[in-house]
Amino acid sequence: MLRQAENRVKIEGILSEIDIRPSSFVKNGQTVESIGGIIKVKVNQKINGEDTILEVPVHMFASKLTNKGTPNPAYESIKRIADEFVSIAAKDEESADRIRITNGTIGMNEYYNSNGQLISFPRIHASFVNKVNKMDMNPEATFVSELVVLSKDYEVAADGTETGRYKIQCALPQYGGKVDLVPFYGISEGVINAISQYWNVGDTVKANGKLNFSSRTEIVITDVDFGEPVENTRTINVSELIITGGSQTPLEGDFAFDFNEIQKGLVERKTRLENQKEKDINRTKKAPAQHSFNSQDLGF
Repeated sequence: MLRQAENRVKIEGILSEIDIRPSSFVKNGQTVESIGGIIKVKVNQKINGEDTILEVPVHMFASKLTNKGTPNPAYESIKRIADEFVSIAAKDEESADRIRITNGTIGMNEYYNSNGQLISFPRIHASFVNKVNKMDMNPEATFVSELVVLSKDYEVAADGTETGRYKIQCALPQYGGKVDLVPFYGISEGVINAISQYWNVGDTVKANGKLNFSSRTEIVITDVDFGEPVENTRTINVSELIITGGSQTPLEGDFAFDFNEIQKGLVERKTRLENQKEKDINRTKKAPAQHSFNSQDLGF
């Protein structure tokens, strides 16, 4: 079985929202008590030299008891956030808790919409959060990860033009031998030059970078038959992983992943997605505008 890749996310910022509640699910005929949901963390950090305000959603889930039947520390940690922490939404930014997450992980949220289109984007998971003194907070949303390069090239927009960014499709081995297909981006000239020159398909590499979970507003102008064109404003949410550095040479020996095993994991991923396609389409058709939390949303 593939080992789990190094996959660490650190987030330090202001607690923006809390949406955590108890739940339950049935496993092997038994009802399992659990807790889960999402918190959002406001982080101000520079991305490619530009000040960017992030709202990073962090997904959380834990059963009340471990497999051994003992109390689960992750459950208690998540419950404490819901019961004791203060968010911007609940009060104001000045009163909100400053928090630090040091053991978050990158995963992928993948599902089919009602039209049968695969929706796929990265998201962050964590179980443990610590409060930080306001004076000691150092805002950041960063990652360090081992990756296997699958493809790399300049990003092309829907109209066929290059965006100037460099897209690297990577395999990210997860717990239990599961393999995620994760897009990363290079946006600075130095990073793009290094990746395009030194990283090759099949290489196991180490990358560090920044999360870009933000939003931007665009004005869409629509022509009409006569009179002034119509202007509409739309908000575009971004969930991206920006590489800022990494290993120049590939990892070797026990540190490298077997590319044949990676390909096998990607085949299993494709099969898993095909098996869930019909279920996803039916669910999104029934409730296209609703969002409900359940353990499957978090990959459990």
